[in-house]
Amino acid sequence: MDTQQNLEWLLKEMSSKEFRAIKDRLPDILGSFLAYDLHFMRLTGVLDENGEAGENEYDEDEAFEFIYDAWLSDHPGEEDDDMLIASVLNRYMELQAEYL
Repeated sequence: MDTQQNLEWLLKEMSSKEFRAIKDRLPDILGSFLAYDLHFMRLTGVLDENGEAGENEYDEDEAFEFIYDAWLSDHPGEEDDDMLIASVLNRYMELQAEYL
């Protein structure tokens, strides 16, 4: 998977109106989400060590929790934005399902 191409597509598809309050932060936020998501897929066997399809299926609910918890853990000073981040993550999950 070309993560840079994936990130560019996600940024293009994100509604600027919906997330205008954090528009300048979206590249970093979505980049982090992609990294957490890929890590989750490797940990759960959705992807193998070579990045190829693994034996397990992707669980969107577990992925959402993993990505959200990882974001909050890596950004402890941003509790005020947690609902907005959850909204961005929800949209990310929808778009990523389309992309893949």
